[in-house]
Amino acid sequence: MMGWIIVSIILVLLAFGLGRRQGSRDKSQSQQQLDALGEAWQQGYDEAVKYLGQPGPPGASAPAAAQAPGVPAQPLEAQPASRKDAAPAASMAPSSQPYLQPAAAGAAPAYRAPLPTATLQPAAPVKPIKVLTKRERELRNINITLYVAALMIVAAGALFLSFALPPLSKLIALFLLSAAFYGGGLVTFAVKPSLRPAGAAFAGTGLALLPLCAIATYSTVNISGPATWLVFSAIGTLAVGYATLTFKSRVLAWVAVLILVSTAMAGAAAMQRGVLYYMLILLVLSIALMLLAVRSERIRHSIFFRALHGTAQLLPAFVFALSVILLEMLASRDLFWIFALLTVQLLLSVRLLPNLRLLRTYAARAAFMAMLVAGCNYLGFSATSSWLVLAFAFGLQAVAVLLCSTGYQQRLGLARRHLQSERAVLWCLAVASVIGAFLYAQGFEAFVLSYIAVPIFMALGIPGLLRSAKLEVGVIAVLPLVTLVDMQNHSWRPLVVFALALLGLSLAQRNARNLRREMTLHSHWLLTLVGAGVLGAALDELTAGDYGNPDGSAPLIAVLFVLFILWAANLASRAVLDSGMAQGHRLGRVGASALLGVVLLFSLRLLTTAGDYSYASESTVVFLGIGGLAWFITGLVLAVGLVIASGWRLRDIPAQRPELEQPINVVAACLLMGLYALSFGKEIWPLAILIGAATLGYFIWSLRRSTNTRWKILYAALAQVLFSSMVWWIAYSMEFDIHGRFCLLLVSIAVPQLLRLLASIRDGKALRRELRWMAVGLLAGIPLATLAYGQFAGGMDRGTILLACLFFGLHGLAAFKAETSLTVAKRQLYLFAPILALILLISIPALAMEDATGWVRSTWWSSQVACAMLLALSLAALVLEWRLRANKSYSIALGLAIFLPAAWAAAWQAGSWWAVGAHLLLALGFILLVHTRKSAWYAAGAAIMLCVAILRAVFEVRQAGGAVVLAPMDAAWALVGAGLALYLLAIFHGRMKDPNPGYPEFGYLHADPPGSASRLYFAAMLLALLLAGGIAHLDGGAIWQVAGGALLVFGVTVLVRLFELPRRLVPYAVDGFILVGALLALGSYAQILGTPRASNLAAYACIVAVVLVAWRNIRANARLERTYLLAASVAGSLALLAALVQSNGVAQAIGLVFFGGLVAWGLKLGERLFIWWGAAAITLAVLWFLRDLAFLWLVVIGLGLIAAAVFKLVKVDKQNSLPVRPQNPVDPPIPAGQEPSGQDGPRQV
Repeated sequence: MMGWIIVSIILVLLAFGLGRRQGSRDKSQSQQQLDALGEAWQQGYDEAVKYLGQPGPPGASAPAAAQAPGVPAQPLEAQPASRKDAAPAASMAPSSQPYLQPAAAGAAPAYRAPLPTATLQPAAPVKPIKVLTKRERELRNINITLYVAALMIVAAGALFLSFALPPLSKLIALFLLSAAFYGGGLVTFAVKPSLRPAGAAFAGTGLALLPLCAIATYSTVNISGPATWLVFSAIGTLAVGYATLTFKSRVLAWVAVLILVSTAMAGAAAMQRGVLYYMLILLVLSIALMLLAVRSERIRHSIFFRALHGTAQLLPAFVFALSVILLEMLASRDLFWIFALLTVQLLLSVRLLPNLRLLRTYAARAAFMAMLVAGCNYLGFSATSSWLVLAFAFGLQAVAVLLCSTGYQQRLGLARRHLQSERAVLWCLAVASVIGAFLYAQGFEAFVLSYIAVPIFMALGIPGLLRSAKLEVGVIAVLPLVTLVDMQNHSWRPLVVFALALLGLSLAQRNARNLRREMTLHSHWLLTLVGAGVLGAALDELTAGDYGNPDGSAPLIAVLFVLFILWAANLASRAVLDSGMAQGHRLGRVGASALLGVVLLFSLRLLTTAGDYSYASESTVVFLGIGGLAWFITGLVLAVGLVIASGWRLRDIPAQRPELEQPINVVAACLLMGLYALSFGKEIWPLAILIGAATLGYFIWSLRRSTNTRWKILYAALAQVLFSSMVWWIAYSMEFDIHGRFCLLLVSIAVPQLLRLLASIRDGKALRRELRWMAVGLLAGIPLATLAYGQFAGGMDRGTILLACLFFGLHGLAAFKAETSLTVAKRQLYLFAPILALILLISIPALAMEDATGWVRSTWWSSQVACAMLLALSLAALVLEWRLRANKSYSIALGLAIFLPAAWAAAWQAGSWWAVGAHLLLALGFILLVHTRKSAWYAAGAAIMLCVAILRAVFEVRQAGGAVVLAPMDAAWALVGAGLALYLLAIFHGRMKDPNPGYPEFGYLHADPPGSASRLYFAAMLLALLLAGGIAHLDGGAIWQVAGGALLVFGVTVLVRLFELPRRLVPYAVDGFILVGALLALGSYAQILGTPRASNLAAYACIVAVVLVAWRNIRANARLERTYLLAASVAGSLALLAALVQSNGVAQAIGLVFFGGLVAWGLKLGERLFIWWGAAAITLAVLWFLRDLAFLWLVVIGLGLIAAAVFKLVKVDKQNSLPVRPQNPVDPPIPAGQEPSGQDGPRQV
């Protein structure tokens, strides 16, 4: 711990020294800044004096004698001044300088500055702040004292109750004290204007003592608590009210309101009646006064109305809060009168009070609705009747807002959007009330609601319908949906409301224009569908008896076929072909009809089917005597016909509006595919074929008619998918197994596309884009489909896979032959399919599969035979590569044919000599490509494959002897052998010829590929030897292996220097040799004797750096010598620190010797950095050795303090010796006590 403290002290001293040195460097600059600041401050002070001494207006009077310059002005007696003299004097003080504002009217000015006379004289300085007179200071102190005394007295009063005095004495004393303070405060406020704050404090103190008086009275006198509360609340009401009128304080006004509430509660407690009655009385009084105020202008300007203005805003809130609290105790009659009074009071406040009128209006309406609820409860109405009353109340309010919107908007200043929101809320509440009425309706009440009440309620929307109002249209459309609640009794009851709603929407449609007309048509369309469902349920109830089928199929079937009728009607309308807004909405309804039809057909299928792809033999779905299956088939056929008719009807719209082409085509295709998916069923499997044939015909017609290439591709793909799925369904229906179904699927996909490609080849034309995309899709889809088939089938059939590979290869060959418009490189990509197919056709018969099926069942076709065939295929591709080296039409295909079979064979037979042969064949292919493709970069692949082949060969040899893994030395010897082979390749490719070849440039083609490849081979040789040496050096177990590896690494370094090192780096080669040798020596030591300690490592690094310094001193390179010397210094410092921690004497000695030499070398070179570094290191080391000598540290600290004192003395002496800048003779003298301080300007010492 002591050592760290010593190190901290040393670091502090060093930081002090560095800071001192930096401060001495910036000394001249700091002195210049001080001079500039002093000059700026003096200039600002001169300008301020000049501004304050400017003459006032000519009408201002001057004193008889002017003050002498530099002498403060004496206070004068207060002189009466007229208004003429006061105005200019006030104008002389700008508002931006508050300290120049005149004092109060009754106070004498502190100082009077002399005004200029006819002859200009130096102006007397004006004080920058206002100096309070003695009287003003006394008044301020008195006020503060009074406030503090008042607070202390209140606290004393609270403590006084606990003193041991007679109770009556304490009570009288508190009463007298409270009365004295209250009365004294009022008197003080009225008599002494200057003490008005103190008077208010006195009065407030007296009011604050009242609760203490009440507590003392209750504790002393035998009076009940409610009586005490009432008496003192009444006293407080009078006292606070009078104080409010006297002081006109807003805070006291709120206190008065609170005490008024307290008085009301105390009165109710004293009379043993509820506080609600007292509030109601106040509310009645408030209503009476407000009624008088409405009729009399004089009352509205009286003080009573001012008091009422505050209470009238709080009474409704208090009454409502108390009503909520006492809700369980109040009867419906009480609530009726409470909310009635609240309604009247709030309406009158809207008339009289200008603020919060909209809020009070809403509150009055809410109170009115609450009054209606209470009234219905009081009269004994049923729940249905009550909800109906509320519905009509809300509806009448909405109608009133609509009819009186202009006056309502102007009177309350509302925006039109606000009125619409209000009407929306009212109609929503009205509809919710109707729903509530239906939920509670029973028996005859439900009948009355459906046939009398709701039709009358719908009549409230007629004004809005005549004006084409959106809200009323929505309400008329929603109300029939509300009556669906009554279907639990009889399904036919809502029909009347639906008929009236459709009639109302037709009326609104005739008066509506543009967008509102279309929205009304949408509502009519939707309501017609819902009405069709109700009609279907009613027909089912009439025909089936009781309540019809419980599964809900009858409404679904009715809606489905009415939907088809509306679909056909919208489709037959001429508006669907005329461009405009109506066309878009008609198309929207057609699309919605189609989508909804698919959903309904899907629902009907779920009701009529049992399980997957099978229909229930005895379905319970019957409507009008017809089974659900017949309805489903009829609906499905009609839906497909309507979709096809829609596509034919809308065929010319894309020519008018091109943006609609894609949505129409997408919706039609999706609908047809969805309907086709719904047609699958085991018992009626020909239905899917019929629907599929119709859909296929539509797609083929669209394919021939379309001029858009993308849609041609899409229609062709859809037709192919449709045809293949039909073939799959036929095979499934005939109970083919999964393998047979997949084979038929492949045939249905591949054969038509092959025929189309062959037809294109026969015509000799360029491949169409549609066929190109289909070919690419099949080349990607056949492998994916085969993999998916294997997952679903639980295992693959060999014959099925071979069939897929055959079609895959044939399709790639046909596409390559048919494609003539692409470039040579892109066209060859098609040949990837036949090459991969050929590899798979060779490999699959040799694979061990679960099912012993396939075209080849002979046992001689083993994995070795297949691997030999793959290598033969790769070798044949090598021969073709050499034979066709001048023809680039098949270069990519030949490259794939060379590498893919060999790579697959190497991966497949990884643990055998076949893999070694495959790697050698790959290396041979890369070597050949260097010459045939004129690119030297293939040499890198050749080097890698050659190394891998040799490593695999050594491993195979060792594996034959029983080895499991390859030993490190075996890998090292294998890499040495690979290096020799690479050296031979480099020599054969011309590495040592003159002139030496260069490395390949970044690019594919090269001018001299063999020569550039020779450089790559030679570099690969060096890398292989380096890896071999590194493995032997790091993983060798014996000493000779470690030393041999180090020598091999050093030899590689020498070879790099001789053959590969750039010329600009040759002068630094010896440095590299020294570093590599040092690292290898250190590594050998660590491998043989163990890892050295950190201090030894640092000392070793220091020695190596010193050797480099010596070498660079011999070579006379000062820059590198200094760099190495810095590195040696860092290493030496680390050595000393590590030696101190680890107590390593040898490292300490090396470090001290080095730093001694560093000091000597620094003296020789004249480098202060090295001198100080060495001296500091040696000093710190010595101090660390002597860290137990405390007196020595005292001496060091004392010397440091002496040095600091001397430095400060010298600095002060230099500042005192600086010449003082003479004062400007024209500047006015500075008054005593106004010298510039450190905050106003720089002080010269």
